[in-house]
Amino acid sequence: MALRRWDPWRELMRMQDELSKTFERVFGPERIPEAFWAPAADIYEKDNNIIVRMDLPEVRPEDVDVSIVNNTLRIRGERKHIEEVREENYYRKERRFGSFERTIELPIAVKTEEIDATYKEGVLQVTLPKAEEKKIKEIKVKAA
Repeated sequence: MALRRWDPWRELMRMQDELSKTFERVFGPERIPEAFWAPAADIYEKDNNIIVRMDLPEVRPEDVDVSIVNNTLRIRGERKHIEEVREENYYRKERRFGSFERTIELPIAVKTEEIDATYKEGVLQVTLPKAEEKKIKEIKVKAA
């Protein structure tokens, strides 16, 4: 198992997910504050790439920012509430709106200059080509 550097933001996201699940169990999904919205993501390896797919329905591509720093992928954006429905007219309100941010620590190094992000039918796909592993160079010790 590889050692991972402690990332306070990852820990914060984990705590936020746990708190959101607790709110949902106690109060029901319709009572969770919008600030707890975090889009679902799948992360997998395919053809020498790391693929991140994230559900972002009703989010415009221009409202999404994708960046990478120190082998951590950050996806930020906003899903805007455009429908004009008065609060008292709802029977149930489960969909989340507002700003979101997901940070994903990548399991291996990637080629940052070759990252590709596409958005189609409400799904953001970020393709991160894996960097070549650094080879160990042995150095011969000479007697002095």
